[in-house]
Amino acid sequence: MPGTVQEFFETLPSQADMSKTAGMSNSYVFDIEGAGQWTVKVEDGAVNVAEGVQEGATPLTRPVYTSTTFVFDSAAQLEDYQRGKSNKYIYARYENPSVQAVEKKLAVLEGAETALVTSSGMAATSTALFGLLKAGDEVVCSSAIYGGTLHVIADFLGRFGVTPRFAGLDEFATPERLLGPKTRVVWFESPINPTLRCVDIAKVTRACRAKGVVSVIDNTFASPLNQQPIALGIDIVMHSATKYLNGHSDVTAGALAGSHAMLDKLHSARKLFGGVLEPASAYALARGMKTLAVRVARQNDSAMRVA
Repeated sequence: MPGTVQEFFETLPSQADMSKTAGMSNSYVFDIEGAGQWTVKVEDGAVNVAEGVQEGATPLTRPVYTSTTFVFDSAAQLEDYQRGKSNKYIYARYENPSVQAVEKKLAVLEGAETALVTSSGMAATSTALFGLLKAGDEVVCSSAIYGGTLHVIADFLGRFGVTPRFAGLDEFATPERLLGPKTRVVWFESPINPTLRCVDIAKVTRACRAKGVVSVIDNTFASPLNQQPIALGIDIVMHSATKYLNGHSDVTAGALAGSHAMLDKLHSARKLFGGVLEPASAYALARGMKTLAVRVARQNDSAMRVA
């Protein structure tokens, strides 16, 4: 009798020598010398049965689409997709219905046209910076910024020919003086975590628009419930969705919100860098966002009591 799995399979006869067991269409009998007859049931049907959309099951909430790939009914549909003439899905790193549901919710909260959700706040930061900047550009960043953002700008962008320049909050009081001929992006946070110092957002956006510079704000600490920077003229709002948006310390995620024209520039960066959020986490984030208003209201009330 074969002593190992490998030895067993090495003794198997060819398919032509197999005989099906009576009444068991997916079972085969192997006559193995010295071991008698072995019956192996091959469940071919279980692989493809009960897949895809369930007819009659209309969900109240967006399901978790864990499928990595999506089905086209014909080659013509695939060709339409490749030409940009289809709203179907092809691959989860490109688009996923569970992820898009969260993006639509965030866009509504921020008063934005659209949003992109990423696998972490730093993935959102990196997607924005590498999607907006090129060699020879300058990025102006507040020196009072999240540490991870500071290190990406200070330690990595220079390797690709981008010049970082950090400015204090006093300098941000006159933002027009910060912008040079090569400045392409201004990145800042307000209110600042943990000092709670604030920047005049509208003043920064006016200076940026006058020079054609993209303004990006980290709105994590304020949340969309307390502050909507797009209404003040900001081009892109960034979030570490791990914090208030999710609210339960069980999801790591990030997000960007803005106009279609602005975020279309970043969609390919997210797709190629691979920083998209996975579907189960997207579902959990969407669920957390449903209680955002209740949680932030209580947090604000508690803060006022402490103050």
